[in-house]
Amino acid sequence: MEDLVVMYHYVMEPENWRGSVPISPIEFRKQVEWIREHYEIIKPEDIHRHTNKPKCILSFDDATKDQYINAFQILKKMGVPGYFAVMSGPLVERKVPIFHLVHTLLSHFSDKEIWEEISNQVNIDEIKNNCDIYYSYEMNKYRRLIKYLFNFYWPEERGRAFLEEKVISIYSSLDVFIDKFYLSEREIIEMDTCGMSIGVHCENHLPYSGNPQEFYEKEIKVCKRYLEKILNKEIKLYTPAFGGGEKSIQMQIELLPVLQENGFTLGFTTEKGLTELKEGFWHKRIDCNQLIISNVV
Repeated sequence: MEDLVVMYHYVMEPENWRGSVPISPIEFRKQVEWIREHYEIIKPEDIHRHTNKPKCILSFDDATKDQYINAFQILKKMGVPGYFAVMSGPLVERKVPIFHLVHTLLSHFSDKEIWEEISNQVNIDEIKNNCDIYYSYEMNKYRRLIKYLFNFYWPEERGRAFLEEKVISIYSSLDVFIDKFYLSEREIIEMDTCGMSIGVHCENHLPYSGNPQEFYEKEIKVCKRYLEKILNKEIKLYTPAFGGGEKSIQMQIELLPVLQENGFTLGFTTEKGLTELKEGFWHKRIDCNQLIISNVV
């Protein structure tokens, strides 16, 4: 039986966060209990350690507050390690990426209400003809239209202005939102002290640009330095935002030597599949909401 890396994002009640597809804390605990029964849950740093069962890494992207409040507390009580990849931009630059603003918008406002507010400002037919890229996991047509509009159709500046105004109407300011939504430095330090693994996710959650050195400087180096400063140790783990995006395979090839030159030893993609946790740099993952546990073993 092959090894397994499970990918988590939000760990919170789905009815409280409708902008994406979270796993509830209760289901998260059940999933970890099942995994622990069939796998040896390890830290990424321990991939070369011999185990009697196949190995599993529990990986978390984006460093949102729910991961501290829910996932970390559950893992700590169970004595199970997790690997948390941090996005430093909101903490360092106080800037929220577009996709998190969209998730927040869709969690607090009616899909139809939002679409009706913005539809008279766009070419509706053009968006309708292209938004089906979300069809595999967004059954609601308004959500598909809204996500395509903000993530692909409108320039970032225009979309950001609309989204930030909506978020501020809920949280009073972006600073308040950032403090409520993302891990704080104190929480990152506490998680590291309690045996969790910490790695680089990104600075501003951008897909791979095609220029490995430039991408490293803009999206990886700043985050690595930030984490090394607050944790006082070298950071060697990397999980690229969007798995690299449309150029994911190109990224894995071109970025690898740059990462290794700068001390990184492991990377985790969004390619779906099992892996072998004893050799190689890049490792596939399976999303927690697509993990059909009866078919894994």
